Amino acid sequence: MKFKSKIPSLFTIMNLCCGFAAILVADLHISSILILFGMFFDVLDGLIARMLKVQSDIGKELDSFADIVSFGVAPAYLYTLIIPIDHWVYYIPAFFILIGSALRLAIFNLMPDTKYFTGLPTPASSFFLVGLFIGVEFDSVVMQTISENPIIYTLIPFFLMLLNLSKIKMFSFKQMGKMNYNVFILVCIITFGLLTMINYRLSMPLGVIIYIILSMIYTKKIHKKEEVN
Repeated sequence: MKFKSKIPSLFTIMNLCCGFAAILVADLHISSILILFGMFFDVLDGLIARMLKVQSDIGKELDSFADIVSFGVAPAYLYTLIIPIDHWVYYIPAFFILIGSALRLAIFNLMPDTKYFTGLPTPASSFFLVGLFIGVEFDSVVMQTISENPIIYTLIPFFLMLLNLSKIKMFSFKQMGKMNYNVFILVCIITFGLLTMINYRLSMPLGVIIYIILSMIYTKKIHKKEEVN
């Protein structure tokens, strides 16, 4: 029984190790893949914990520590590798990524369990950045242009931080199978699949943008229901 309760934490530790490895490797392509593996393990640990019914406060805290490394420190460090101008000022935007992720995770731990997320989850903002890194690495014209523009380079982390700390209700993919969420989730998944086939370099950032837009629509739907009730 004791070993059973530790199984989810093993996957959480694998997430943590992926984040640290991404920093050590410091390669946009390989590090991005490691972060994506970290996301996979992050999903897996929660799924297994619910399946085995072994959720715990320690597991929740460990999960946050792993997330801050894989989805906060690692992407923030990698962001400095695409700096447009070699000047100390342009290292500041990376701190927005780190601060937004840390505050988002701290706030999330204090919130009661709900069917939705409040604010953009750190894996989602990291997913956006991974798409940017892959686009830069594989010569996407759009991503190269974005990363080489000092203003856009500075604004991206700032807006991601604002979204992390926003009050926007973001629907959770954990609710797949429930009629209230199926439309939003399916539209998001299908759109992302189509974007991947059309242009895989842009699919991740655009997928996150679509997720945010659909979540805003979802939030309006929730407000209307609350007003009716």
